[in-house]
Amino acid sequence: MDQEKHTITAIGWDVGGWMGSSHGIAVMKINKGKLTWAMEPAEYTLPAGELWTPLDMARGALAEEDLAATRIVIGIDAPLSFPAALTRFLNGNFTLPGKPAKEIENPLAYRDAERYIQRQFRKKPLSAAFDRIGNNATVAMSHVRTWEREWGFTARPFESKKSFKEIIEVYPALVKKTSSASAIPFIHSIIPETAAPGTDAYDACICALHAAAFALDGEHFPRLVHPPEGGIWQQEGWIYHFPPEEVIFQS
Repeated sequence: MDQEKHTITAIGWDVGGWMGSSHGIAVMKINKGKLTWAMEPAEYTLPAGELWTPLDMARGALAEEDLAATRIVIGIDAPLSFPAALTRFLNGNFTLPGKPAKEIENPLAYRDAERYIQRQFRKKPLSAAFDRIGNNATVAMSHVRTWEREWGFTARPFESKKSFKEIIEVYPALVKKTSSASAIPFIHSIIPETAAPGTDAYDACICALHAAAFALDGEHFPRLVHPPEGGIWQQEGWIYHFPPEEVIFQS
């Protein structure tokens, strides 16, 4: 798809749990290199008894007839898979032989992607299996599987086929010193003033900017880090992120 002729829609979703109103959503449009926010970033509650559709996520920035002519990338802040060892464990095909030397090394708790992030950034992601974020992860996974089946989306890097409707997992905490801090300057400068640091709406903007960077692939933003060759990434997933050398915090 020619990015000069087609609008890119980048959606950011800071995922909350099944209950409550902590789902941050932000939508960015990119047209001929110009970035604009298509809506005020805000926080929402899941509808009772149903899941959001991609059109719901876009909050009016997309119509159904736009789907075929628009590149869409959704950046989601939640694990999109559980550790492969945990799946084998639940199926009775794996037993941990003993206490790991470090928590991050426990294959029942963490994926290789999370160990990679910990080595690169010295920041340990939460565990979808052991921490409360498992609530958020099941929300995200339920939506992603439905969007793949009913709307033709492709979650990376699980699928390698070409697609103009893609989903990636991202981690806003990597571009902030603390959960309530502003993001690194080149990201913070783009986020609307109405989205305050430390809010779910603010983190949703960070997710949307990662989705935009994924779509632009080195234009306007630094290119996101993709999975290394080999490994278990296609089975367990990947956290798409800016290169560590681009994430420099001000003192």
